[in-house]
Amino acid sequence: MRHASQSHRRMPRRVCILTLTVMAALWIVLVGGTRLDEMIVGFGVILLSSAFLYQVWRTETLKIRLAPQDIALGWSIPWQVFTDVCQIIAVLAANVFRHKRAGSFYRVVKFRTSQSDSRLIGRRVLATFYTTMAPNSIVIGIDPDQNRMLLHQLKRSGIPKMTQALGARPGAAS
Repeated sequence: MRHASQSHRRMPRRVCILTLTVMAALWIVLVGGTRLDEMIVGFGVILLSSAFLYQVWRTETLKIRLAPQDIALGWSIPWQVFTDVCQIIAVLAANVFRHKRAGSFYRVVKFRTSQSDSRLIGRRVLATFYTTMAPNSIVIGIDPDQNRMLLHQLKRSGIPKMTQALGARPGAAS
């Protein structure tokens, strides 16, 4: 059960102003202009998004600690995306020209995680985000009770080094 102070946390004013500013700037960049009708719709979008973010801020109690070295593992994502795109093109070519049906592989791998350690929770979030960015692998879920990660791959391949660095271990999970 939550304490009363946790259920009604106040968002710091600086965080609120920074969030609104970033959302407004992104709206202008993504829309590509500042016409009146675009700004009216943008105001509504920012208002609704702000209400949603505020509600999440008030009720979220999960503590995540992201270490700089874990975040830095994302440097290899462009290369992983490139190699996975090449694999997907090869699977597509085999499917089209050789009438070889594309595979679909589910893999269970060991993954070190926890429900209470904020650093391991952060690594779980990054592993899901980083691994799923590449088109060949999608993280279906991570079970912290059994220390397992469920992956779906179109072409069976190894576990990316960055995912291993975040806690995945090659080989079948027990």
